[in-house]
Amino acid sequence: MIWYSIYELRRLLSKIKIKNRSLPEWLLTALAFIIILLICVGIFELITLNLELIIKKSPDYAQNFKAMIAGLQRLEGFNEIQERALSRLQEFNAQPILTGLLNSLTNIAGNIIVIVIYVSFLLVEEKFFYKKLHAFSADPEKKERIDTVIDEITDAIRKYISVKTQMSLLTGLLSYVILLMFKVDFPVLWAFLIFLLNYIPYIGSFVATLLPAAFAMFQFQSFLMFFWVFLVIQSVQLLVGNVLEPKIMGRTLNLSPLGVMLALTFWGIIWGVLGMFLSVPITSVMLITFSRFESTRFVAIWLSETGEIEPA
Repeated sequence: MIWYSIYELRRLLSKIKIKNRSLPEWLLTALAFIIILLICVGIFELITLNLELIIKKSPDYAQNFKAMIAGLQRLEGFNEIQERALSRLQEFNAQPILTGLLNSLTNIAGNIIVIVIYVSFLLVEEKFFYKKLHAFSADPEKKERIDTVIDEITDAIRKYISVKTQMSLLTGLLSYVILLMFKVDFPVLWAFLIFLLNYIPYIGSFVATLLPAAFAMFQFQSFLMFFWVFLVIQSVQLLVGNVLEPKIMGRTLNLSPLGVMLALTFWGIIWGVLGMFLSVPITSVMLITFSRFESTRFVAIWLSETGEIEPA
């Protein structure tokens, strides 16, 4: 993911002209690498700082939630489950969960050297990529077809990531404004998580909406606040995801919703959350590649939304 981000950023930076000349390739790569690295460090600092603040304030939120549960004893029929619910609540402690998440992020940061080494080797290897592909066959038509498939894959992924990033950014900004209006604590953190989880099809937007809504309930000791925050942010998610995004993206990927869900489950089992982020690009690559060969064309037809794909 970092390598692809550097690849795309380098392509954008190559459009910068100084005295009608582009910057050298090595300088473009170095600039893109540094920018992406700084963005990753900034994201890590944002999440860890907010998690540390939540850990410090978690006893207050837990106390608020206990008071809210205790207030439900006036409701008819709640007395039967009140003692069991309160005993479970007293046993629950959010601090170990948050601390474990913080430690996981710290471990990821500790592996940054390994990540940098792998990305560096990928950057060195990429200049020989097409040469190796062309070495598979001496037939000019096959070489041309290989280049066509690679270009189609790159173009489809670029369009998907570009549109998805724009829509996720819009959703995150609108959610940030909404959270400020509701005076929910840590709006920057929740808006960033909404932006990030929006890349995961279907379930990502739901989980991203559920998190700040649940937190608002703990903060304000109100189930009604949970309902309103969830309803308003989910309305933004549905409006952007189901109305605006399809109009901009159209049928660029032509992926079956069922195929996307199965891919989401499959890659999620293999690679966890990271696999969920990558499930749509991977499935798009499979569809484009399989559609170019008669022996695998049937797989591309099943993966497509309408069954209509370009001739092999």
